[in-house]
Amino acid sequence: MNVNELLDELSVLSRRALIYLVVLTAAFLVTGYIAKSLTIASLALENGSTIIVQLFAYQAIRAMKSADPIRFPHGTGKLENFSGFLFGALTIPTGCYILFHAIQKIIYPEDLVSFGITQLPLIPALLLDLHVYNSAKRLSERYDSPLVDSYLADYRVAVWFNVIVILAMGTGLLMNLAEAEDVAAYVDPVFSLGLAFYMLKVAADQISKNFRVLIDLPMPEHEQLEIMRVLASEFDAYEQVGSIRTRRSGMQRFIEIELYFSSAIDVKSIAALTSRMQEKLRQKLKDVKLNVVVMELAEAGG
Repeated sequence: MNVNELLDELSVLSRRALIYLVVLTAAFLVTGYIAKSLTIASLALENGSTIIVQLFAYQAIRAMKSADPIRFPHGTGKLENFSGFLFGALTIPTGCYILFHAIQKIIYPEDLVSFGITQLPLIPALLLDLHVYNSAKRLSERYDSPLVDSYLADYRVAVWFNVIVILAMGTGLLMNLAEAEDVAAYVDPVFSLGLAFYMLKVAADQISKNFRVLIDLPMPEHEQLEIMRVLASEFDAYEQVGSIRTRRSGMQRFIEIELYFSSAIDVKSIAALTSRMQEKLRQKLKDVKLNVVVMELAEAGG
């Protein structure tokens, strides 16, 4: 995986998504207020929280592109996972707010929603969200990245929001035209209720998935077996293996191996061995940072 190519493409996608979000959030706020629609206001709230996540994601991408070892001595992979975690953390209170007001409007129906007006920003929003979602989907097929996954989750919610809301508002408009206002009054809050539950599910999935990665843990067993296979393939290039330390930070894997060498070995041979091992590990585990700690084997009788 070419990490720089991924980050360049994510940077373009992030800037594009931010511009779309700012325009759509303003459109939904105005439309929701004029049409008295909780569902449209929900879209504005969801987009608003997404703007915060996108701003963080954009800064995270810039930090990862710089790859500054002084500012980020343990790598930048966790910035990706934190973006997904932040999306979930912001979406939960938004979903709860929508849930509360949807139930309130079901129990105490308010003024009838102007369903015709609600359609105005929905079609452009659906087309723009589909564009970003498809772009993120293409990236996910080429790269294993938590940040790309968070884009997919975010815009999957946005696309379904728009599809369902278009159907809901269209249904409400038809009921109004058929003079079934009593039934139409429940369309907006009922669909808002369903969208709130969907938001909460996606948010919980993102928090659960990314929180585990934010805690430093060793690489999984099957990946550690790959390390052992690489060591076995180079068994004649060193004398003995000492400690092996591993951890995963987002899509980055950090491996530190103590290798014992005889005093006769030269620096060039050790560098060549490290390069070969890192290349073999990258073929299996993609983004790997390998550090070989050189240990001198004690001479017998020394």
